[in-house]
Amino acid sequence: MWGPQIFLDNAGVAYTQTGPNSIRYIQQAHTIHVHLAAEPQWEVALNSDRKAIGMAPLGAIDIAPATSEVFARWTQQKRSMRLDIDPTRLKRLACTEFENDTFELRPPKFGFIDKKAYTLSLWMQREFGSEGGYNLETFDALVTIYSIHLLRTYSSLHKHPFPLVVGGLPPTTWNRVRDFIYGNIGTTLTIEQLASVAQLSPSHFNRAFKQTAGQSPHQFVISTRLEHARNLVVTTKEPFSQIAEATGFSNNSHMTALMKRIWGMTPSQIRGEHRPERN
Repeated sequence: MWGPQIFLDNAGVAYTQTGPNSIRYIQQAHTIHVHLAAEPQWEVALNSDRKAIGMAPLGAIDIAPATSEVFARWTQQKRSMRLDIDPTRLKRLACTEFENDTFELRPPKFGFIDKKAYTLSLWMQREFGSEGGYNLETFDALVTIYSIHLLRTYSSLHKHPFPLVVGGLPPTTWNRVRDFIYGNIGTTLTIEQLASVAQLSPSHFNRAFKQTAGQSPHQFVISTRLEHARNLVVTTKEPFSQIAEATGFSNNSHMTALMKRIWGMTPSQIRGEHRPERN
C-alpha cells in the first residue's frame, strides 16, 4: 500500500511513497534504501536503540545487512527506492565477480550520498512508470548492477582488485549467447544467465556485450523480442495476446506500448499494412 513493488529471482524492488510513519522489522534479506527526496527529520537505528537523527539528503543511502533489526521514522511524505537482495543471490554474485563468497557488508555513515545508487534508483522509478507495464529483464539487470555496486563499495571485498577488461565478446562466444537468446526469447533472460552462457562474470559480460552489440544485454533482448513479435504479427493470424506470450512480453499491453514507442505503430496497425500468409 506504500507504492508499487516487484519480486524477482531472490530479490525485490519497491518504490515507496508514503506519509509520516515509522517501521521496525527484522528480515532475512539485505536491504538497500535510497532517498528520492530529502527527508529533513530522518531517524534510523540498526541493531540498537541508539537512533541517528537528522537530515537525509537527496540520494542518501541506508544499508541493513540480512537479519539486522531496523528502526526508521520520518515526519513528512517519503519517497524512496528499496531493494531487498536475498543472501544466496549476493553470495552467488560475489563468487562469480570476486571468486569469494565470504564477505561482510559495511553500511555507510548516516546521510551518506551515493550518486550511482541514486541514478540506478531513478532508472527503476522510470521503469515502474513505463507505459504498458514494466520489463522483468530491465529490473533484473538493474538489480544485478546494484548488487555488484553494493559488493564493490560497501563490503569487505571492496579492496579486491578490479580486472581491467577491454574488447568485446569473441565471435564464438557472441554466437553462442545470441543463439541462446534467439532460442529462449519466450522466457525471462537475465544478465546472470547470459553471463553463465558466455562463461564470464556478470560485470565483464555486461561491458563486453555492450561493446560487441552496441547496446546492453537487456536492451538487445527487448529489441530481439520486438522483431520476433513483429514477424509473427505480419506472417500469422495469431491473437496478439498469444504472440506477446510466445515472445516473452508480460502481456499484450506491454508489447503494444513498446511497438508504439519504437515504431510509432500498434500491432493492429502493423498487421493492417501487411497481408498475413495463410498458415
